[in-house]
Amino acid sequence: MKATIKDVARLANVSISTVSRYINGADNLKPETRQKIKKAISQLNYRPNKIAQSLGSRLCSIGVIATRSSEMAFANPYFSEVLKGIGSIAEANQYDIVLCSSEDEEKEIERCLSLIDGGIVQGLILLSSRIYDRLIYELIRIKFPFVLIGRILPETLPEPDEYQIYTVNTPNFNDSYNMTKYLIEQGHEKIGFIQAPMNYVVSHDRYQGFCQALQDAGLPLRKEWVINGGYTWKDAYDATIALLSNPPLPTAIFASDDLKAVGACKAIKQAGLKVPDDISIVGHNDYEMASINEPELTTIRVPIYELGLKATKLLIDVINGKKVEPEIILPTQLIKRKSVRSLK
Repeated sequence: MKATIKDVARLANVSISTVSRYINGADNLKPETRQKIKKAISQLNYRPNKIAQSLGSRLCSIGVIATRSSEMAFANPYFSEVLKGIGSIAEANQYDIVLCSSEDEEKEIERCLSLIDGGIVQGLILLSSRIYDRLIYELIRIKFPFVLIGRILPETLPEPDEYQIYTVNTPNFNDSYNMTKYLIEQGHEKIGFIQAPMNYVVSHDRYQGFCQALQDAGLPLRKEWVINGGYTWKDAYDATIALLSNPPLPTAIFASDDLKAVGACKAIKQAGLKVPDDISIVGHNDYEMASINEPELTTIRVPIYELGLKATKLLIDVINGKKVEPEIILPTQLIKRKSVRSLK
């Protein structure tokens, strides 16, 4: 069987990223480390991937994992904005970016491991995480450096807990809690929720924050007012049209993403209703569209560009063996605009 970069790392007793850096000509490795890797490569007759070598002659590379198909990812402004942040730091530090996207989790894992085995990437940035994320479990198993934008649910982690996960995130649960609390303070007791697909941790956290705020206020969770807004504004539009056809209606709707909020606004207008006179709408993320929507959207401002910046800086430090804080939480802000009507 052909030797892989993992075999070299195991024999040399170093990390996969260290072998990758050696292959790509990094000049900050200790002489004894270089010698161990060189000896392991010789013993195993390992032949580095030619693409990796051609990349390595110029730059090192970071893999960026979209955790969904390209079509789904780039339909949402979040992904282009976070990639700007990643690209800014990567370019400044002479790293190329290799983008990996797939709707199928199995194919995603296969492609990522191929990038790793070939020495093409020295680390990975995951743009989100699934509830049970097998790619993360595999990266933990092979001890390959990665940074997650988001978090992983502690109860889903494999045992024993002998590894470090590096994350950059925002307080999604608290943000949703506070936005729901704001609606309640404006007199709204009948509140609907447009959720994203619930196989992602960020969707889980935002929904749980909404539920907890209702519970703490002594308000019921109306399951018929919790709808799946899918991935696009059109998905949210269709889901809201269905909701509006089944009275009684909520007085406010919290969309877990501004894209969904815009779709909901369009559906409400299509039904002959007005925002916020008939139904108030709030979103999450504060995309540019939030301030040009009619009416301007009340939302949570998430520093998406900075998430990309921080994640890339953190990953490069991890690759280079620096001691870093494993968890970074960036602050957010509730932005009050014109899409909420006070019922008091």
